[in-house]
Amino acid sequence: MANKRHQLEESDLRSAINEVKVMLVIRMEQKGMGSMASNHEILGILDEEYDEYRDAIHAKGSQDDKVNELVDIAVAALFGIASIRAGGVDW
Repeated sequence: MANKRHQLEESDLRSAINEVKVMLVIRMEQKGMGSMASNHEILGILDEEYDEYRDAIHAKGSQDDKVNELVDIAVAALFGIASIRAGGVDW
């Protein structure tokens, strides 16, 4: 039997976006505002975060563990987007 998809509310998405915003601020405070230097660096960071998410799934980690890894993926993607748009990516 297939899983039935739960319908999200707008508040669910707003809550997820807020989680990403909070972690984005934390990462900016930790690592500064330096751009990623290349598309290869962006890909490497995203690959690493994806691997950590996959590991959390295979380890049967808690839902919070999985969400934390997804937030890290989102933060890395946003830094990558900002780096490209700001002209900070050389190659």
